[in-house]
Amino acid sequence: MSESSLSDPLQGKRIAIVNDVAGVGSLQAKILNAAGYSADFIDLPKPGASWPLYAKFLILPVRVARYVPIIWRIRRANYDLVHIHFVSQGFVGQLVGKPYFIHAHGHDLHTNMSNPLLRWASRRAMRHARAIFYVTPDLAQYLTEFRSKSYLLPNPLEPEFFENVQTPTKVRKVLIFTRLYPVKGPEEIFEAAPRLAKSVDLTAISWGPMSGRLHEKFGRLVKFIDRVPHQQVASLIDGFDAVIGQMKLGILSLSELEAMARGRIVFMRLDQTLYADDPPPVVDVKSADELVAAVERLQNDSDELRRLSNAGRAWVARRHGLESYLKVLRRGYSDEPKA
Repeated sequence: MSESSLSDPLQGKRIAIVNDVAGVGSLQAKILNAAGYSADFIDLPKPGASWPLYAKFLILPVRVARYVPIIWRIRRANYDLVHIHFVSQGFVGQLVGKPYFIHAHGHDLHTNMSNPLLRWASRRAMRHARAIFYVTPDLAQYLTEFRSKSYLLPNPLEPEFFENVQTPTKVRKVLIFTRLYPVKGPEEIFEAAPRLAKSVDLTAISWGPMSGRLHEKFGRLVKFIDRVPHQQVASLIDGFDAVIGQMKLGILSLSELEAMARGRIVFMRLDQTLYADDPPPVVDVKSADELVAAVERLQNDSDELRRLSNAGRAWVARRHGLESYLKVLRRGYSDEPKA
């Protein structure tokens, strides 16, 4: 065994990164390859991904049939590690016959752990996984029985997200940048829409099961747009002065992080106990009233907008840079298997 292999157990290993969630899987493969490792990205087909849960069960045989060639390909290849994104896809790891790792992204745990069948399947897949990575600190509550092999791995951002940023000096155009799911708390945001629309232009993304109802009720106050491919997200954010993030979970998801990296002010509900060691410089609002007051207070405060913009970019770069991401990955991949 070479000296480099002793100092870095991942050297010489082949890694399969399976499934893409908000571009994180494909980015992870790029990060690993750029660091000198050997990683292949293998996406999974997602028929019916945006359908309601009951409809996803109906289409499950179609999805599994489309997975079979991919599972067979991974089984036959000489991969040493298989890293699977999204807990619902954990069964793939049980079928490939190789050491596998599961990467939880939030919606998968929130949904799966509230459904008896999905909870059983998810726990079984996680029990047999070498390790479990999770992207936000609130998800630890779902992983207590697997605490010894769970690793907080905040989503990374590509360096390009921090380049050519222009700091807004006023707040005139605001993007509601969160999925319209109950768990994200969009009701509080749209409760504020009639008052916010008097001073700012509001735009929301038609993304989630509440989109239709909210569009019908608030369409005259809020412009609704379609989702864009992930490679266009930075350009989308640049078209706005500030974003409103989720108002229930208290955590920074990828949407809030991307907005901060682009120098945008983020209004959201923050659970400060989850970030006690290094609080993110967001505008913490707990209700529709607080949201309206905060937007009105900051609307023309160019000095505070500049301060929050610079602080936000620095915080994201510090917490979600590529080096910190690689450090956690190496640890999770290299630790001894745990039950």
